[in-house]
Amino acid sequence: MKPTEAAYFDLTAASAFTGGGLSIRSLRRLISQGKLPAFRPGGPGGKILIRREDLVALIEGSPVHLDLDQIAAKAVAEMRGRE
Repeated sequence: MKPTEAAYFDLTAASAFTGGGLSIRSLRRLISQGKLPAFRPGGPGGKILIRREDLVALIEGSPVHLDLDQIAAKAVAEMRGRE
């Protein structure tokens, strides 16, 4: 990790780190489900913080869902259009 990179994110920064792929609401849900570790250094009612390495692990462990049938059908349709 570079010295300028944050070791912890609040929910807004965590969402931005994912490129908006995970909304604040989604992050809260993942935390409440125990799928994303987080803590409140100020106690209840304090700001939620997520460790960078936990967020990266969540992202890297998430499968990418591809609809291969849809991709193949689109490719075939495009190829037929060129004939």
